[in-house]
Amino acid sequence: MSGSLDRQSPLSVAPDTVSLLSPAPSFSSNTTGLSTSPTQYPPSHPLSGSKHLCSICGDRASGKHYGVYSCEGCKGFFKRTVRKDLTYACREERSCTIDKRQRNRCQYCRYQKCLSMGMKREAVQEERQRTKGDKGDGDTESSCGAISDMPIASIREAELSVDPIDEQPLDQGDVVSNICQAADRHLVQLVEWAKHIPHFTDLPIEDQVVLLKAGWNELLIASFSHRSIGVEDGIVLATGLVVHRSSAHQAGVGAIFDRVLSELVSKMKEMKMDKTELGCLRAIVLFNPDAKGVTCCNDVEILREKVYAALEEYTRTTYPDEPGRFPKLLLRLPSLRSIGLKCLEYLFFFKLIGDTPLDSYLMKMLVDNPSPSNTSPTS
Repeated sequence: MSGSLDRQSPLSVAPDTVSLLSPAPSFSSNTTGLSTSPTQYPPSHPLSGSKHLCSICGDRASGKHYGVYSCEGCKGFFKRTVRKDLTYACREERSCTIDKRQRNRCQYCRYQKCLSMGMKREAVQEERQRTKGDKGDGDTESSCGAISDMPIASIREAELSVDPIDEQPLDQGDVVSNICQAADRHLVQLVEWAKHIPHFTDLPIEDQVVLLKAGWNELLIASFSHRSIGVEDGIVLATGLVVHRSSAHQAGVGAIFDRVLSELVSKMKEMKMDKTELGCLRAIVLFNPDAKGVTCCNDVEILREKVYAALEEYTRTTYPDEPGRFPKLLLRLPSLRSIGLKCLEYLFFFKLIGDTPLDSYLMKMLVDNPSPSNTSPTS
């Protein structure tokens, strides 16, 4: 990719880390569930003894990278920006706060802070040259070897594995109840989908639960939005049930319903987003190194980077006449994040899975069902 990409941060904020186990009234007072204090690692974690904080966002530093102490997230962000020669635009006054909680809000200001705190572009370039020297000729960013660890075909298969049942006629009952019932079914599908995503089941089971808990609402919304491309003014739920715009307005959820249609469904339809691209966007949401409670942050960050690289390579080779397709795809993520937060407030705090805590539900689903990746190759 060239430096001609002028775009606002594709991930304006990290996927949701709201505590879904809190009583319903509590979400109005704290909808983020995030803390600005440094990440707390268990005693056995290699970063547990770190005395330095990231010079960019204030999280716990993993060491000195490109000239300054920084965390894995800011290190990876700076490296990706320099290697791909990306440019960004700030929607505010070029003075956005960059801390642990808000570091993903504005990539322009984050990159400028990286530079102002002393990160060196030449250090990234020198590192890349050393890598080329060690591995021979070729661009390590786009070589088959660099991306084979995140096979794009497996991501597409994961999407195809959770296609809904045949469309059912619209139930004239309560729309909110219908959507919540569909969300319950979707949680089952979501766990199965995640198991098909390369390397997800290689993470500790506790981290698998944390990542699904952090991103389930956005993963659900992305899925039914894409599923609804062929429906006029309606969405297709995981049960195959179609909910039309008029019914949503009658139920009092018309505002958020319209946002789903205009910011997600129509955009996906306009660019003819395919299943592989949808799967990659959902995998980016899933592999969230900033999710509250993740212990293997570095591993998750690396997996997210691999999905970015795989998606960029896929769009470059599959849609060669659309050089701006990759950033255009990423620009759906901020809307997904914002709508996900609103959907939690509107719908999903109420009787999602009865009285079963979400953590226990996800853990049971992950443990009771074997991973399909154990029986099929991923490279």
